[in-house]
Amino acid sequence: MIIKLKKALILIGAWAFYSIVIIWGLFVLLLEGCSAVCYDEVVERVASPNGEQVAEITIGDCGGATTDFFGSVNVVSGNPELQGDKLFGFSGHPRESGLEVKWISDNELEISVSSLQKVRSINPNGRNSTKLKVTYAQRPQTTNSLQVRSTQVAH
Repeated sequence: MIIKLKKALILIGAWAFYSIVIIWGLFVLLLEGCSAVCYDEVVERVASPNGEQVAEITIGDCGGATTDFFGSVNVVSGNPELQGDKLFGFSGHPRESGLEVKWISDNELEISVSSLQKVRSINPNGRNSTKLKVTYAQRPQTTNSLQVRSTQVAH
């Protein structure tokens, strides 16, 4: 009788264990299926004067109808000291904030925008070392508004 009881307890324990594993696995698959598919795409590359460093402007999207694009500026280099990750973050497309990236020298990058409205982050700590210099600037916003002339008609 005791042997049958031990076998029954072992079977119940094994059944409970495998049931929990299966339920947990289904739960993980369900969560993975509901997660948004995100992607990052490099939309522009700006090479330094010597061509050894490249500033990459990336945009990403998580596929939601109500979510905006997001992006960042990163520096890729063969020299680890001249690399930078997420030095500047923005929402929307880069042209919406008037983003411009240009190299001042082989190790100095200038990131400028004409509108601060879409800026998400300014991250000078994204540099791997102080050998990479990054300056941030806001340029005056250009207006494309039409000028309306007032004419008076003499009676």
